[in-house]
Amino acid sequence: MRRILFVLTLAAALAAGCTGNRVAPVSEPEWFTNKAYFTEKNGMYEELPVYPSNIVMVGDDYIDRGIWSEFYADTTIKNRGITYDATPHVLYRIGRIAAQKPWKIFVSVGWNDVLHGTPADEIVRNIDQIFKIIHKASPKTKCYWLNIVGTKDLTEAQEECLEAVNEQVADMAGKGGFEVIDIDAALREGIEEGKYSWDNGKYLNGAGYEVLAQAIERQIGKPHLNHANDREYPLEVSDYYKHRVSMFRSLPETEFKIIMLGNSLNNNAPWAELFPLGYVVNRGISGDVIDGVRQRLDEIIPDRPSKIFLITGTNDLVNEPELPAVEAWNRYEKLIKEIRDQLPGTALYVQSMLPINPMSKFYEGFNSRVSEINKLIEAGKERYEYFYIDIASKLSDDKGDLDANYTTDGIHLSAAGYFVWSAELARGSRMMVQF
Repeated sequence: MRRILFVLTLAAALAAGCTGNRVAPVSEPEWFTNKAYFTEKNGMYEELPVYPSNIVMVGDDYIDRGIWSEFYADTTIKNRGITYDATPHVLYRIGRIAAQKPWKIFVSVGWNDVLHGTPADEIVRNIDQIFKIIHKASPKTKCYWLNIVGTKDLTEAQEECLEAVNEQVADMAGKGGFEVIDIDAALREGIEEGKYSWDNGKYLNGAGYEVLAQAIERQIGKPHLNHANDREYPLEVSDYYKHRVSMFRSLPETEFKIIMLGNSLNNNAPWAELFPLGYVVNRGISGDVIDGVRQRLDEIIPDRPSKIFLITGTNDLVNEPELPAVEAWNRYEKLIKEIRDQLPGTALYVQSMLPINPMSKFYEGFNSRVSEINKLIEAGKERYEYFYIDIASKLSDDKGDLDANYTTDGIHLSAAGYFVWSAELARGSRMMVQF
């Protein structure tokens, strides 16, 4: 498999990071809320290096969804969160992270255990074991646990479990060699009042992440730079869309950078680590559609990006099984026209839509429409002055389907798939900033 050696230097980094105090492997978790997503994210994390200068954010939903390196303008902060993770999942993967001896590790876990019905004593034992594994592998790593945030929709039993875990872990923190950060105290009231979240805390908005980033900035060692700046959107959108755009709008402006714009194929990719020169930012939103991207260009335009790499359309076809290819292109054309009108100095790269694999339930009739749309996208490159990049052919098998080696669920990409995609983007001067 082709690796982007000049970008990642994986073999040397991983060999260097995994020497020293080894820890016994932990068995794979017995349960998953979304195993395909865990496989996708963990597979990528296993390939990405961690260095002794890094601060690593490990854990569940709040960690995964945070844009930590931009919150603090520090690319040494690495995100190793996986939404839906519980303590068995963090236990399973923490040893490999710790073996690379990062400077600091922040752990946020326990919430999904509570929802799953795991007894408080078991959750506490697992958290204790997580920090023991870290200390054994890397005694000098500074460790922090972000306690579990309660919300008003918890059952009485769940609330009692949450409080018991928070209290017991706080009691053992000193002996366990880690510090507890009380984010529950910082966030709970605002979540219950609807200020920090639209859905009782599952997704924090920009204001919620501003408070969370401020709550841990002393331990991070830098002031947070994210400040809430929300607005309403006319198109009906999901809570996840609102959460993600709310975070984007809270970030400081990032002029002249490269923006990766689109849906979950972008959202789930660690672009800043695949191209670790500090100028690539991720503006993907899982589930986003073409019109959804267009209506949030107001968040993109003020940043005056050097380049935009656009990929979208998958969810239009998923949501509308009878949508003709030409209608999808009409939406795409409006989006491209607006980018061209609003950002005439930005180099625009429009990437082909990806086919899907037969393992996906959306497979029937999907790839034929993708093929038609890609022809229309390619045909428009001269008229609208953008570069067309054929990613689809690099990731397809001999039948024209998304290669099973490059996907975890038939639609989303595996680590191998992202490496192939990144290698194609790295050709020539595509990923160089233009001033």
